[in-house]
Amino acid sequence: MRYWLTALLAIFIVLLGGCQMDQEKSTKPAEMSVEDLPDVRAFQDDFTREFLQSTKETKEGYYPFLSGTGAYKMDFPAGGIVGEKGYSKKQKEFESYLVGIDEGNGFESSIKIDYYSKIGQTSTELEMLSSQFNQKLDFESYDENNITISLAKFEDDEKTIGAVGLLEHKSTQEGLSIIYESECIRSVEDCKTEKIEMQNKIKQWVNSIKFVKNDESDEEQ
Repeated sequence: MRYWLTALLAIFIVLLGGCQMDQEKSTKPAEMSVEDLPDVRAFQDDFTREFLQSTKETKEGYYPFLSGTGAYKMDFPAGGIVGEKGYSKKQKEFESYLVGIDEGNGFESSIKIDYYSKIGQTSTELEMLSSQFNQKLDFESYDENNITISLAKFEDDEKTIGAVGLLEHKSTQEGLSIIYESECIRSVEDCKTEKIEMQNKIKQWVNSIKFVKNDESDEEQ
């Protein structure tokens, strides 16, 4: 009899532990105590925390982010904050905001992100993006995550670089326009060696963006 009681108690403890783990996984950062969150800028800001889906990193220095429209998700930098004052959303049709980032690598960045449930023609959208710059932008187009991405690098001066992007869902009319600008806060000489690495970092971040509808269709297949 004592053996069976011991066995049942052991099973109960395992099940209880599993339930607690499931509860921890399902608890969103916005519902957690600040003391239990990672000690990084993104989680310490109340507004930004509303978009973050987990305290588990998607990769080093990034956390899962879901847009306010619920239309797309992406890796969000640990040093980033979504600007509450400049945030704008119209139901599920449109969303616009700025992200300010302490990159932690000698760069400070800002990202302007605009989402449209129905985006215009590619050529028109690229022309509108290009008109915001005093230099010719050479867009590279490629496919990633069922998205056609048009991405162009730019360089304003010895310390300021960035990229302009247009992301178009291949199966719907959804789209995103992105302007990612980074300023090197080190010496000019140090910045020369760091700029290429920063451009690669920007492209990797852009490639992390996924439209939710695309993910749902992948799961059904």
